[in-house]
Amino acid sequence: MRRVFFATVMTVLAGAGSAAAQSTIAFGPHDFSGGSAIRTTDASINGQTCVFCHTPHEGSVSVPLWNRSSTTSTYQVYASSTMDAAAPTSAAIQSGVSGACLSCHDGSIAIDVLTNLAGVAHAASAAFTRQATAKATYGASGTGTGNIMNGGSPFLGTDLRNDHPITIVYETSRAATPTEFVTQAISGTKITVGTTSPLPLYGASTATATIECASCHDPHNNARGLFLRKSNAGSAMCLTCHIK
Repeated sequence: MRRVFFATVMTVLAGAGSAAAQSTIAFGPHDFSGGSAIRTTDASINGQTCVFCHTPHEGSVSVPLWNRSSTTSTYQVYASSTMDAAAPTSAAIQSGVSGACLSCHDGSIAIDVLTNLAGVAHAASAAFTRQATAKATYGASGTGTGNIMNGGSPFLGTDLRNDHPITIVYETSRAATPTEFVTQAISGTKITVGTTSPLPLYGASTATATIECASCHDPHNNARGLFLRKSNAGSAMCLTCHIK
């Protein structure tokens, strides 16, 4: 009887763990130690889920414990005759929250180029193996072999003209056309927009807070797919900020 009970409990726990994994990094597209996008066979780094983005020591202060170099790419940015906020510069994107995302997603830095691994810098190696996946394709160009993003939907490149503008001051647009944008809210040090599943802005005040990649995407939670912070059914994501 004990053995049957134990087996039943383990089956239930295994099922629960499988469901929980959808909202965690482990085994998801951002798990490069053995996840669904790519995997590494480098013995010095294999199996380390968090190290591809974060380090407990000597990380960047601009993004908490960030373990990668900032991108130095020059970007073509979104522009429109109806855009109220000033277009960002490449320098602003590089130094902002979105620059952390683009260090992989613009294809400029190999995925396994890390600032700190066991106390030393870790350069790109040939130990990454591309897996068959529709999420992305990886080429053999740049500073590594098989670990530079160069295709698939996650690959943005440096031409951002067909992507929602990032690193722009939200309040600049809202103040210019207040009937078209939702007013920001402040809770402690957090600045958000929207009442139902509000989206975060990044900055020290409402006057300077910017829209970044992480305003719409949560890199630590892929439960909705595409790392979306909320469903866009019925344009819910868009209507969080835009009054239409």
